[in-house]
Amino acid sequence: MFKFYTKLFFRKDRIHTNGLVSLYLEVYISYQKDHDRKRFPLHLKWPESKIDSNNSKLLSRSKKDPDVNDYNMIIMSERSKMNEIAKLYRLSNRILTCELLKREIFYFDPSQSVIGYFKKRRRELFKLRVISENTWKNYGSTINELENFRPTIRWEQITYNFMQEFKAWLKKKKKRNGMVLAHNTIWTRFKDLKAFLAVADQEVQVYIPKEVIEFPNTYREEESTYLNKDEVIRLIQQLDQDSLSTNQFNVLKAFLFCCFSGIRISDLYNSKYSWMISDNFMKFTMQKNSERNPKTITVPLIPIAKIFINSTGNTLFQLPSTQEYNRTLKELAGFAGIKKVLTSHVARHTFGYLIMKYVGDIYLLKKLLGHSKIATTEKYAHNDDDNNYEKTLQIQGDFEGLWKVRNAEIIQC
Repeated sequence: MFKFYTKLFFRKDRIHTNGLVSLYLEVYISYQKDHDRKRFPLHLKWPESKIDSNNSKLLSRSKKDPDVNDYNMIIMSERSKMNEIAKLYRLSNRILTCELLKREIFYFDPSQSVIGYFKKRRRELFKLRVISENTWKNYGSTINELENFRPTIRWEQITYNFMQEFKAWLKKKKKRNGMVLAHNTIWTRFKDLKAFLAVADQEVQVYIPKEVIEFPNTYREEESTYLNKDEVIRLIQQLDQDSLSTNQFNVLKAFLFCCFSGIRISDLYNSKYSWMISDNFMKFTMQKNSERNPKTITVPLIPIAKIFINSTGNTLFQLPSTQEYNRTLKELAGFAGIKKVLTSHVARHTFGYLIMKYVGDIYLLKKLLGHSKIATTEKYAHNDDDNNYEKTLQIQGDFEGLWKVRNAEIIQC
């Protein structure tokens, strides 16, 4: 870990003719066999003879000096700010450098730093339970992208041109797998950014141009991914493969459980045995919107869903981080010869497909998924071509014999 020290500093060789010197805070950071030193200007001047260097404070220039207390408060405040940043770095086991300190000081002032303001508001909104944990994470991703693009962005630089440049940068950016960001991922980043800017526009010291608030951001409806019956069977068959690691085995069981129960990934990670109100049902308050609009649902557990639950422990599943969960799903898709991109949410869409295939009741699906609007459920009500044919074929019914008679007459003609 590193040691951190600050003190008041001035250049003895740069005393002005009026006896004043420019004041700095000198920062010294030492870690292992190396160290870092930098002087940060305070933009204050004081008589050289009235500086107590040992205690890093200013002495009164006269009996009733009107400025000394205010100047000492500024010095103390800046030192406290630096010490707070150093403390946060130590607690998170990160090495602090003077260059990082310079950046963090900039973020520390939300009246100047856009990113500093966003970070502060994100913490406040989550603490006040105005936003959910999932929204808190999404806001964090948006802030990270903005920080990577232009870390020292100031309020006066938030213009329509900036929005265009940020969008162009996001379109060119590539993920770890070499793929560019999806259209709706960029849409999410701008949705979050515009939400932050709308809040900031209410601040007295901040002005956001109307054209920025109204920057066009169109959502693109995309066909959701789900697994058909054969693909689900191929995944189930992977459970018998000895080549699966413990992590892959646990993730596969959890994913299949979601395919047959329809619960969200956020609920999956919070699931526990206390939710089981009987052998065939589990009851819980959904994580989504739980702070603003809590909703409790009861989910039927059919036998095939129950076989994927852990037999021991307090939680229903032993799972890695959500990032590792989704990475593992892509590995499992490869093992099963599934060419679709698997994510945690594919299981919920697969459940919708299975309900519509074997039950065909969209209102039941709405209840099981915990939706408030049928329009939301319609996005999950998938039917493949084979299922469409089988259901359409039921129209024949009593017309079967008539069709054969008519067909015979046509052949005779």
